[in-house]
Amino acid sequence: MSRFFVATRYLIIIPIIGLGLAAAVFFIFGGFGLLRLLIEGLGEYFGILHPEPHPEELPFMIEVVEFVHTFLIGTVLYITAIGFYQLFIREIKFPGWLKIDSTEELETSLIGVTVVVLAVNFLAVVFTGGNIDLLSQGAGIALPIAALGVFLGLRSWGARQDTERHKMRHKEVSALDSTENRQLPDDH
Repeated sequence: MSRFFVATRYLIIIPIIGLGLAAAVFFIFGGFGLLRLLIEGLGEYFGILHPEPHPEELPFMIEVVEFVHTFLIGTVLYITAIGFYQLFIREIKFPGWLKIDSTEELETSLIGVTVVVLAVNFLAVVFTGGNIDLLSQGAGIALPIAALGVFLGLRSWGARQDTERHKMRHKEVSALDSTENRQLPDDH
């Protein structure tokens, strides 16, 4: 039965491939879209291009921020794919910040990128202006960020508590072992 469960861990390859391909799509289409935007923007600036204005066209800065958002979503997908691979298949030699040894590390990486995605979303809303209630929008983004911060803080605190308890137990066991191994002096 254990062989079966060991073999089933390779089923994770299916979502890993899907996540990797999805990340690649976000990076490729986002990259080409950003390049197109930059070329059009530079062409307009230097008077080489004269595109027709569209009523739904966003300001240049907001369009760039939207591409940052696209790349961040691709990054979340990529980190998830490599995290699953490292957890279930095999370790990959990556820089320390991308090395994932536990589901907690994967969650922490994803939470960090998610917070940035939410902040970029809010930034886009602020830049577009319009008749949007920024207080409600900001609170709607700030509350999940605060909840994620509390979650990470409590988990970190719990891990420190576990480490301290483990150290205390180790000291107690070591003290008992040294007491039991001491030889009493002979009374002769």
